[in-house]
Amino acid sequence: MDQYDVGDDADRPYWLSVPPQDFTALVDFIMPEIEARLARDGVFAPLGALMAREPYRGAIELFDEPMPDKKDGNTQLDHLKQALRNRVACSHQRAAVVAANCTVLLPGSGKQAEAAVLMCTHRDGTAAHYVYPYTITNGRVTFAPLEMTEGTQDIFPPIRLRPWISETCPPRPVGYQVGLFLFHGIDRETVLHRMHLADTGRPEADCPAPAAIASLADGWTVVWFNDSAAALHHATHMEHYAAGCTALALFVDEPDYVTEATGYANGAWLWTVRHVGTSRTRSLPGGPHDLHVTGTPPAQLAAIVTAMRKEEADSGYLPDMIDFYFDIPVELIYALTGFRYCQRDYDRARVTFNTLLLAMPTG
Repeated sequence: MDQYDVGDDADRPYWLSVPPQDFTALVDFIMPEIEARLARDGVFAPLGALMAREPYRGAIELFDEPMPDKKDGNTQLDHLKQALRNRVACSHQRAAVVAANCTVLLPGSGKQAEAAVLMCTHRDGTAAHYVYPYTITNGRVTFAPLEMTEGTQDIFPPIRLRPWISETCPPRPVGYQVGLFLFHGIDRETVLHRMHLADTGRPEADCPAPAAIASLADGWTVVWFNDSAAALHHATHMEHYAAGCTALALFVDEPDYVTEATGYANGAWLWTVRHVGTSRTRSLPGGPHDLHVTGTPPAQLAAIVTAMRKEEADSGYLPDMIDFYFDIPVELIYALTGFRYCQRDYDRARVTFNTLLLAMPTG
């Protein structure tokens, strides 16, 4: 049992939350506001709500944008969605909901009804629609049972790898924010000893652990940290860990659209390839085509960059619409090790991670 299996869930790290939990919280938050507006006005203009990136029980704020003069519902909805896109592009939220007054067809009968449609979206790409048909009698609002449908993620900016995450990996609240360390030339026990970690022998379950380890094909060992503070701590010791072996580090911050791959050999740093997809408060400029290369990177990098440029050009998306370069450090690690952070199943086998515990340093 790891440290997050028991106790008050309010004390859990935010990355343990999942989209259905966050969507339920957003719906519970905004429905009383919708009911009040319906009772008062008989209708409501589109409105929204946002959930903060952390803590585990993320704080929620109402997002009530002044509507344009046009009364057309679609125009108002588009206006609200664009305002939400602008907001999440420069701040840290992990989930959002857009609520609109719509006419829907009731399942089974096919009859039309007025409904509050709550369109929930998550940074990890998950989306769902919560549909509440309603009637108003003498100012009293009565909601019919909830209907749920699959939604469309159209609020949070996408990255190229988003489909991999949705299809093959457990959801994360804001997408992945992880650190990985990969070693070749030393065995698994040596990796654990150098990093002061202990293998529990227990496979990671649906609830992700703070740290985990797996053995890959071709002799690679990968250590995975969901705890970003722990990952940053170990990054400062990589030259020591890399003594007498080849070592790689990959940092992924999907909420900020940042990826960084670094290579070491025989105790020395060799190269770093970094992509900063957004600038925000960072000193370095960022953008969909940002790429910083220092040192002497592997020869595979040039082909990966060329392939990514071609894929973007052939994709049919408008320039800068999707952050393709986010994937360049990720694909570089894959070219060197055969492992992607967002993929578990491979042609040869499924990668299984065991949970890790911190071990006390000796000596």
